[in-house]
Amino acid sequence: QDVQNYGGFILHVGVVSGEGELRRGQTVKSEVDYANRRRIAPNHTMTHVLNLALRNELGDNVDQKGSLCDSDKLRFDFSHGKAMTAKQLASVEKQVQDVIEKALKVETKVLPLAVASEIPGLRAVFGETYPDPVRVVSVGGDLDALSSGAGGVSNEDHMDVSTEFCGGTHLSNSKEAEAFVIAEETAVAKGIRRIVALTGEPA
Repeated sequence: QDVQNYGGFILHVGVVSGEGELRRGQTVKSEVDYANRRRIAPNHTMTHVLNLALRNELGDNVDQKGSLCDSDKLRFDFSHGKAMTAKQLASVEKQVQDVIEKALKVETKVLPLAVASEIPGLRAVFGETYPDPVRVVSVGGDLDALSSGAGGVSNEDHMDVSTEFCGGTHLSNSKEAEAFVIAEETAVAKGIRRIVALTGEPA
């Protein structure tokens, strides 16, 4: 059902069906559910793009406070002191949809943590501990140029490019998300808002 990394150990989470049982020392065969993975990928990639769009719309004080991406939807929690207006929500939705329509390449690259941390515009979750080396995902960015400092790339030049540390599954091109729509925006705690959104056919 799930795979998680805890303390350097890879944990496989599942349920024994029927009358079977698990015992220490048994060999278990695991398989990737690629059909489910393909449904999750657009929600995950557009979560990154949504993070960027929210910062563009509400300011750099917006920080990610949590997220969930499954085969049905994406959910993104972020710091913001009040409900977003209908105009702000429409603007954010349009920014994400524009990225989809631009058919931007989604690049991934594993880099030394010190090098990756210097990429202009890169966002990381505050308080999160990242491995070294770390995997970087960029929607619309040239990670070779960004990680080498080529071309004098600045934070200002990189404002419209989503770049984050991430080990999850992603699209290869933003157009594969097909569509994006915000389903709801609510409060989950004081100063924390939540957006639930859909991609693809459900959108």
